[in-house]
Amino acid sequence: MNFVCPKCREPLFVSDGGTAKCKNNHSYDRARQGYYNLLLTSVGGTHGDNLEMVEARRDFLDTGAYLPLAKRISLLLRKYARGPRVLDVGCGEGYYTDIILAENPALSVSAFDISRDAVKHAAKRNKGLALAVAGAYDMPVADGSFDVVLNMFSPLVPAEVHRALDEGGIFIMAVPGEEHLFALKSATYKTPYKNELSDSALDGFSLLHTERLTYELRLDEPEKIRTLFMMTPYAYRTRKEDRERVLSLKELATEVDFVIFVYKKA
Repeated sequence: MNFVCPKCREPLFVSDGGTAKCKNNHSYDRARQGYYNLLLTSVGGTHGDNLEMVEARRDFLDTGAYLPLAKRISLLLRKYARGPRVLDVGCGEGYYTDIILAENPALSVSAFDISRDAVKHAAKRNKGLALAVAGAYDMPVADGSFDVVLNMFSPLVPAEVHRALDEGGIFIMAVPGEEHLFALKSATYKTPYKNELSDSALDGFSLLHTERLTYELRLDEPEKIRTLFMMTPYAYRTRKEDRERVLSLKELATEVDFVIFVYKKA
């Protein structure tokens, strides 16, 4: 078990029955799919991406549209990692995690997401993962317990990433570039805006490498356009008529634009 108790931060140990328990007797049952719910909150409802968004992203990514990004992340991990312990922050439905593990089978990968629906899908995709429902702002992991932390488009909490990494640990992050999906935005909004990139400097880290990955994505089936649109926030921030216009498109050529950063814990 690579997670700690979210209540007292003590290590969790798994019994033969699958229950994870710390020395203070806080216990967490393993879900039927194989993950643990370590999210402490008194607020009900859905946390993170809902089922519709998760399934749309799964269906879209499974077409291979973002495979070049997954391959590049896997290569950078092999190049820069100095140890096998990897934490995937905000793993979603596990697409990138699965490819990274397939290409680097010697890794020991733990992953979590705040969306229970996403974690359920990640558990189905790869049964070798240590999986939890948890949030990025208070990660249930011990200090210095990972050699690499990955963040693929998830909320960034630099202090938590820094805490989780061992000395000299590597942080790899991917974010949307300025032009990412601009044609899709143009089909959705009358006045689309390009993404703004924030300062690359992170307290407690030195930047080792940055690169931009761009290519054109041609979607020649309405279903592919639908899954791309439904996995983005645009689907939930547009007027009904704008949404219907996008979903009526027969084909779409749009920009794919990613920026990848590799940091080392200072």
